[in-house]
Amino acid sequence: YYIFTYFTTVHISSYEVTPGSIAQNTKCKGLVLRKETLYHAKDSGYINYYIKDGTKAGVGNAICSIDETGSLYEQMTDAGEGQFLITDEAYGQLEEIANHYLSNYSNQRFDKVYPFKYDIEAALMEIFNGNAKKEMTKLVEQSENPAGFHVYQAELDGIVAFNMDGMESVTKENFTAEMFDMDSYKKENFLKRTTVSAGDVLYKVIDSEFWSVVIPVSESLAEALAEKEHIEVEFKKDSSTAWAQPSILTKDGQPYLILDFKNSMIRFATERFLDLELLMTDASGLKIPNSAITKKEFFTIPKDYIARDDKENKDGIFMETTDKSGNTSAEFMPVTLFHEAEEEYYIDGENLKIGNVIQKPDSTEKHTLQSKKALEGVYNINKGYAVFKRIEPLFQNEEYTIVKSRTSYGISMYDHIALDGSSVNEDDIIH
Repeated sequence: YYIFTYFTTVHISSYEVTPGSIAQNTKCKGLVLRKETLYHAKDSGYINYYIKDGTKAGVGNAICSIDETGSLYEQMTDAGEGQFLITDEAYGQLEEIANHYLSNYSNQRFDKVYPFKYDIEAALMEIFNGNAKKEMTKLVEQSENPAGFHVYQAELDGIVAFNMDGMESVTKENFTAEMFDMDSYKKENFLKRTTVSAGDVLYKVIDSEFWSVVIPVSESLAEALAEKEHIEVEFKKDSSTAWAQPSILTKDGQPYLILDFKNSMIRFATERFLDLELLMTDASGLKIPNSAITKKEFFTIPKDYIARDDKENKDGIFMETTDKSGNTSAEFMPVTLFHEAEEEYYIDGENLKIGNVIQKPDSTEKHTLQSKKALEGVYNINKGYAVFKRIEPLFQNEEYTIVKSRTSYGISMYDHIALDGSSVNEDDIIH
């Protein structure tokens, strides 16, 4: 008997259901959108910038100057040459940029190499121009209204940036999927220039603290975020966090997460793309492996068609049957309830078939069993045989799913379930 039982029962690995949680944090890269105003040169000549890239300037502050003849430019260059790396602050600024690049370096990705190059070049020019500004002030004071020398002052309060990538006019309404291709992204660093021509862009000003980040996301993540009013975000550049108002926008079948911010703009004024992490609340419940999850189909019937046999303590239905003489009657048939929906029960029974007619208790109303509906669940094997139990998933990653605890007709803590749900059928004897 034992040998026969061993070879005729299903051998399946089990998993004990335990409480657990899965962090829903998601790392992603986003496209930064903001209000950016470009300012152009009215003159041609040698250019010098006097404020740091990505800092705030007030109306009337000197942003840059253009020297048509180059005479003042040469004097400033000679005066500052070889002197811009003598301070600890200058060295510290370059070291900070290098450390950030190294901490995010990957042998598989090289899209950060050129941004690192641009950041180093921009920092060097900022340091040099800081000294040049001092020399410019001295030279201008010594010469009244130098011929061909033009100082450009800020026309409004805002954050000044010295770069351009062609996306200054992009909005939430007109961005495209191609803009997320980092291989084709190019940014022009104005601080690298020594000369400009009339009509060239000199700088841009961001005069609003309202800005957005657009992120392409999966449909499942879009669905999970659709009803959230606020979400916390961590910016990988400096590990700072901020709260954003999320919304979902779908373009050409691709869902995008739009994060709207009301602060923190100045920290990322020179960035077009940001690496960030969505700090979503951990999902807690019962933790089960994804391999245990399967589906089973059930008949659905209106709730008021379920009858109760109090003597046998069983739920059932009144099945219409016909005898040899053609007489019809309704007989009580026990069924198993697997799920209670708003207006119907999901039921299962050995003799239920499509086309069967059931009768409402204490009534002549009838209902015909028609199509089936599938439920997601696992097979409980506590008693040595497989019993399907419905689950309500809360969150899922590549290996595990967190399901709601204390669900009707569901699983409980410390239940044993089949590790591979696809290899088990209802009522299989489990060894």
